Amino acid sequence: MNTWNNVSRKWRAARSPAVFGAAMALAACGGGGVTTAPDDGGGGGGPSVNATPYSLFASNYVAYASQTNGAFLHSVQGGDVYASFGGNINYGCFSFDQNQMNANQFYAIQAQADSNGGPPNGTNCQSNSNVPPTTAADFAQVTIKAPGTNSPTATSVAPLDISQSTTMLVQMGNIYTQGDVPGAIGGNATVYTVELNNDTSASQNGSAQSALCSFDQTLATIGRGATAPLGVLNYVIPFSSFTCSNGTMETMKSTGVTSVTIRYSGDKNPNLQVNELDVIAVGYVGFSK
Repeated sequence: MNTWNNVSRKWRAARSPAVFGAAMALAACGGGGVTTAPDDGGGGGGPSVNATPYSLFASNYVAYASQTNGAFLHSVQGGDVYASFGGNINYGCFSFDQNQMNANQFYAIQAQADSNGGPPNGTNCQSNSNVPPTTAADFAQVTIKAPGTNSPTATSVAPLDISQSTTMLVQMGNIYTQGDVPGAIGGNATVYTVELNNDTSASQNGSAQSALCSFDQTLATIGRGATAPLGVLNYVIPFSSFTCSNGTMETMKSTGVTSVTIRYSGDKNPNLQVNELDVIAVGYVGFSK
């Protein structure tokens, strides 16, 4: 199964991790912007716009009142957010509601190996197999579209300019913490694949894509603890670390980014077990020098 719209906004708190502490304060990167050109005495001075390497792709997530564009939430920058699952990994009957997103300043959704996804409304997940999730087809992911692209009438996705940037910044983690669900196993998704896409098609189906680049980030910690009280950390990923299955990072820089995906999959996480739980958390996403 690989679907963009199989996560209900109402599917929340069935297996709610107890998230403690105040949320990290997030500030947008500064720099670039409007400068004033010198006046040579003949007039013609005034404001001009310089390209900037500093941009905030997404932060602070908001639930729609009802499903919109196939999504149940969006970033405050106006980019829709989708969760999807494949193979022997499915929805795990827990995701943050609006109060939890407000309190923690990130979005989180639980995935479960060999889950049936809790039909019909995602509140009672049951095991439907005993097959370990070991392949690339076994995955859970969160995809965020570029800012200002969530109009219901949009026929394409406008990319965010990263032509002056050299680094990606992302707050993320696997916030599943042992003991959250008595008797359950989990937290073995320790490598997240961070993917940049420049596909301008509204469905992000690859039909208007000239670059797709990714980096496998080993998470520095799993769950909530002294290192990460909320379970998330800030990661800095140089563009030079990305590899591309289509095009190049130079193409990505010249064309811009239309979506960012955070994924874990069976082929990159060999210790995933039958029925285990993992919780993808994503906060701010940005680009810098």
